[in-house]
Amino acid sequence: MKIDVKSMRYGAFILTFANIFSQLLGFVYRMLLSRAIGAEGMGLFQLIFPFYSLSMSIATSGICVAVSRLSSEYMALGNYRAIKALIKRAIFVFFCIFSVLSAFSALFASGIAEKFLGDSRTRLAVYALIPVIFFTGIENIHKNFFYGTKTVNPPALSDFLEQIIRMSAVLFLLKFLAPQSDELMLVVIVCGMLICEIFSSLFLRAVYLWKSSSFSESGVSDKHMSRKIIKIAIPISLASLFNNLLSSLIVIIIPRRLALSGLTASQALSEFGVLFGMTMPLLNLPSALIVGLGLVMVPKLSENLALGNYSDLKNKISRSITATSFVILPSLAVMVPLGGPLGEAIFNQGASREYILPLAIGTAFSIYMMILGSILNGLGKQNISAFNFLLGNAIELAITYFLAAIPELRLYGYIIAFILSTALTMLLNFIQVIKTCKIRPNWSRWFVNPLLASILAAFTASAVFSYAETLFGSGFSLFAAIIASILVYFG
Repeated sequence: MKIDVKSMRYGAFILTFANIFSQLLGFVYRMLLSRAIGAEGMGLFQLIFPFYSLSMSIATSGICVAVSRLSSEYMALGNYRAIKALIKRAIFVFFCIFSVLSAFSALFASGIAEKFLGDSRTRLAVYALIPVIFFTGIENIHKNFFYGTKTVNPPALSDFLEQIIRMSAVLFLLKFLAPQSDELMLVVIVCGMLICEIFSSLFLRAVYLWKSSSFSESGVSDKHMSRKIIKIAIPISLASLFNNLLSSLIVIIIPRRLALSGLTASQALSEFGVLFGMTMPLLNLPSALIVGLGLVMVPKLSENLALGNYSDLKNKISRSITATSFVILPSLAVMVPLGGPLGEAIFNQGASREYILPLAIGTAFSIYMMILGSILNGLGKQNISAFNFLLGNAIELAITYFLAAIPELRLYGYIIAFILSTALTMLLNFIQVIKTCKIRPNWSRWFVNPLLASILAAFTASAVFSYAETLFGSGFSLFAAIIASILVYFG
């Protein structure tokens, strides 16, 4: 039987498979990095990401969604000439935005480090991130072209190779340069990031040029292309800007609010590093199993809308929600009893066990939120999706600000905010999807059955691990517990 390489199932499978390996490599990378630079170093490393994510949201978020949606639409209509024009225009717009952004960042790097990120040791890293942002933007534009044209193999391969190059470059530089200061340590890590982003952007650009050279000259230039790009990109860019700004503020204020709760600055940064540099990546590991679905969702739904295929559209939405529950719920449920010992074995930190259950709940909500948001973007409801995310982040920021400074709560204050905000955003996205598509929820298939089976698998994992640990130790016990939970879940 011939495999349909353009189908959503194939695309989701390839991207999921690639993301599993990428996440595993990324997880190993974080593990090795945490052992190389310690908890406080990881906390300092995490501080530079608000600037990076905020810059990327300004420069590329709306453009990338526009490229994905419009390239899918033009491909469905056979308008290859418009696809080529779209990529050229997207790169030009990105370069204009990047030029302004890089100039601003270079001029105000000290203020960004001290006032925004809250630590002067991040100043040199701000300078070093400017070329990283450029190459990442070029990479993402081409990635979304491939997603939109349902050619998922190049970006999947790029992600896999990127992780290997990043891990090798950063660890090699840290080992042989042996920076003496925290400030230089961050620069070394960012230089490793730059090496892998240069590779990915050049690789995807080369594949795009090769693929587009085979395009026919059929189709005509879309006179309304600029208007379409603006209509898609501006609301998404603005929403992404505000959402990333709020998310960045959440990350930035946590160490400061922890310090107000009675911790020293070093203790606060270490606690922050354990949560965001170790525990959260551990819990987000299962998301690799479903992230590919979100990437292929937007162009597939846009194609169905362009062709008026509403029956297939509803079917794809239903299957996407089912697949999310089927994969994510058991993965996170099993992480509750096993995440603690797994985190301790990998990171040598007991905090993972302390926060694992409530964070698992919030992570489940956040993954549903992401998938439902992708569905809304594919349905052309990006404004509503953006508003829901913005509202959720605003609520998370407000709750975190007040609760994280309470000595009895501290990081639990953020965790409470995380759960409430992601649950609300997920619910709002879900209601809008149901309303837009006029689809009847299949509660049992979508949520109830996977949840009950997941709870049973979690209890099985806990029982098997507890029994086996007394006989064989934690290493074999973790393996046995995972196998047993899989057998119970699928049994």
